[in-house]
Amino acid sequence: MADLRSARMKPGYQIAPHEVVEPDMSEADWQDFERGVALFNRGEYWESHEAWELIWRRHLEPSRIFFQGLIQLAAAYHQLGRGIFHGVIKHFNNAALKLGQFPDVFLGLDVKVLNEAIRDGRRKAEALGEENLKSMAEGWAVQMRFVRPD
Repeated sequence: MADLRSARMKPGYQIAPHEVVEPDMSEADWQDFERGVALFNRGEYWESHEAWELIWRRHLEPSRIFFQGLIQLAAAYHQLGRGIFHGVIKHFNNAALKLGQFPDVFLGLDVKVLNEAIRDGRRKAEALGEENLKSMAEGWAVQMRFVRPD
């Protein structure tokens, strides 16, 4: 992901390494986070986006960009389901820039698997092109692996 980061990092997307810390999560945050993961894994991408946006709005620390990365990953899959090539690529790229800054596991979520899925999804979408994108839409999305930390 370093190639994307160095080439297209927008202001506000990059956070300093010392700022990559898990935020203090309230019980409401955890409930919305878990609901977002469950919705995402059921293929309800727009709804997962909405759940994570609630958390993103409640947090001001730099690591809130993690939630924005999840939101953009959900948006990529939502656009994939609609067959919107530009939206798929744009949101995969933005999700990669944001989530690529986080460790393999963050807030109990397997981020490494997500980053691999983003790379693979973007490659596959680009290889298929706009004309054949819909052939990718069904049953291709990553399943999030999450275990709530103690």
